[in-house]
Amino acid sequence: MPLTTPPALPCLHPSTLAIPGRLVDLERADAGRHAAGLWAAIGADPALWAMIPPGPFADEAAFTEWFIDRSGRADATLYTIVDKATAKPAGLFFLLGVNTTMGVVEMGLVYGRGLTRRTEGTEAFFLLARHVLDTLSYRRLEWRCGPGHAASRRAAERFGFTEEGTLRQTMWAKDRSWDTVVYSILDREWPAIEKRLGAWLAPENFDADGQQVRKLKTG
Repeated sequence: MPLTTPPALPCLHPSTLAIPGRLVDLERADAGRHAAGLWAAIGADPALWAMIPPGPFADEAAFTEWFIDRSGRADATLYTIVDKATAKPAGLFFLLGVNTTMGVVEMGLVYGRGLTRRTEGTEAFFLLARHVLDTLSYRRLEWRCGPGHAASRRAAERFGFTEEGTLRQTMWAKDRSWDTVVYSILDREWPAIEKRLGAWLAPENFDADGQQVRKLKTG
C-alpha cells in the first residue's frame, strides 16, 4: 500500500558514539581502542572472511590498515561490538551506503565466535536496528550477502528481514564474480519485529543457566 504521509527526511547521519545494551555495547569504531581486540576476535580467523569481499588478512598490521580505511569513509559508519562480560571487542558492524536524503542504509557485520548463535549476537543486532529505524527514523534497512552464504541468509531471516531477490554480477572480488541477495526491513515492518526480538531478549526469557525459555520464532 503506498504511503500517503510524507516521511521526515532527511534522516540524521548515524554518528552516535555509543549504544549501550545489557550484554553488549556498541561503540563507534576506533583503531586505537579496538583494532587489537578486533584482530583477536575476528581478523585473525580467515574462515570469517571467506564469504565476504574483504580479507582474509596476512597479519594484524594489514587488518589494522583495512580497519582504519573503512572506519574513515564518509558514507559508512562502523561500530565495534564490545562484550560487557569481558570488556573486549567481539565483532564489527558496518552501516554502508548511508543515504540520509532517502532514509536508506545497509547493515553488514562480522561476528566473532563469542557472538555467533548467541544471545549477545541477537542483542547486538537489536540495538543497532532499533537505533537506525527508531531513533534515526530510517525508512529502509538493508542486508546483503552472497547466495551461497548460508549462515548470513539464516541470520537475516531469523532477525526478520524479507528477501527481495538476487542482483547478478554486482562485483568482482577475490578473483571471481559475485552475485548479491538483497534483504530489507522497512520502517512499517519494524514495530512487530522489535516486539518479537525484545520479548525474546527479556531477562525473564532465560533460566538460571542462561538457556532460553521460548525460542525466537521467525516471521
